Formats: sequence, C-alpha cells, structure tokens
Amino acid sequence: MIAAKPSTAPWTQGVYLIPDAARILRLPASVLRSWISGRPTENSRYFPAGEFATEGDGKDRHFGFHSLIELFTIAQLRQRGIPMTAVRQARAELMERFNTPHPFALEGLMTSGRTLIKSLNEEILLELGTAGQTAFNKVLEPFCAGLDFDAASSLAKRYFPLGRDKPVVVDPRRAFGRPVIEGTNLTTETIMSLLRGGETVENVADSFQIDPDAVLAAKAFEQMKAA
Repeated sequence: MIAAKPSTAPWTQGVYLIPDAARILRLPASVLRSWISGRPTENSRYFPAGEFATEGDGKDRHFGFHSLIELFTIAQLRQRGIPMTAVRQARAELMERFNTPHPFALEGLMTSGRTLIKSLNEEILLELGTAGQTAFNKVLEPFCAGLDFDAASSLAKRYFPLGRDKPVVVDPRRAFGRPVIEGTNLTTETIMSLLRGGETVENVADSFQIDPDAVLAAKAFEQMKAA
C-alpha cells in the first residue's frame, strides 16, 4: 500500500512554530522542542535531529500540519506507556511500509497495551514490531478520535482539539492552520481577544454571525492549559 501524496500548496499545509504547536496540543514547548530538534547523543527519549521536516532556524523553525499531528500522536502513545524506543521503531517501520514521510498522521493508527497496531481494513490489523504479523481482532477504537482523514492519502486533514462535538478545528486550509471556528476563518485567538477587551459573548456571536456556543468553545480552548 502506498499513501497518495497530499497537496503541497503552501497555503494548505499550515505553519507552526514550537510555541504554536505547544498551544494547540497543550503540551510543554520544551518537550516538543526536544522531539523536533533531537539531541546529539543516542538518548531514547528523543528523536534524532532532522527526523521531522522543518524549515527555518532557531526560534523561526517551523513545520506543517502533518508534523503537528505526528507530535500529537507521539504524545498520545507516550501517555499510554509506549516507550520512546518503541515509538521510534514503529514510526520507522510505518514510514517504510506505507511510503510516507508522515506515518504518525496516518488513519487507523491505534494502540493496545504496549503494541502499536495499524489498521489495514475493518478486520485485519498489522502488529508493528512483530515482523509484520497480522492479528485478526475486533477493531480497536482509535485514540485519534478527534481527527478527520483524507480519503485519498489516508493522512490527517483536520483536528478537533475539544472533540467533534465542539466547533473548534485546526484545519491547515484555513487561517494557515490556526485554531478557528469550524466553517470560518475566525480564529479562537481573535475571539478571546475581543472577550478580554470587554465584549460580551452575545455581541461577539452577533458580530460574526456565529452561535454563542461557538464563542464559548473558543474561550474554553484558549483557556486550556498545557499538560
């Protein structure tokens, strides 16, 4: 299976600095920086330098939406007790098997205990780290339930940081990937700035012709703290 290549148009890829990613994913910037930059020694807690495609240097180093989702996936796996050595090995295996530079943004990635599994179809699962052994099990609920995937490439295309029942979405095709109200280019940051400036929820909703619940969702997202 070869993953189709997504559009490379720059305005559809999203642009994220480390602080941007930390705010969206609610993860410490220092952790994301270690994963993106790597370390000169062979420390299993980090990815090697250059493992993720980035542009720019120093504080201007940035990356696209699929790298953002890979960082999200790594964080999810680490929270489930998967050792970083296993995470790195699984990523390398997925990269080779599915011919994609962003394997942790693929649809169907899931975990059972400390085994990484990639769904091949509704019933067949590929157990990574077991020489490609397949397991015929009931499909596990993907931990990436807040993601939408592209049908052609099988790569993530949108991320709902508060869950699908809330209208806050990270879509690289809108506002350069900043969190927005679904279906608009209105960023959550803009809404929060207006609320902090004294505008009421009702006034903001009326001004932008959106539901007051969307304003409250934007406020909730902006007030979330990093893990």
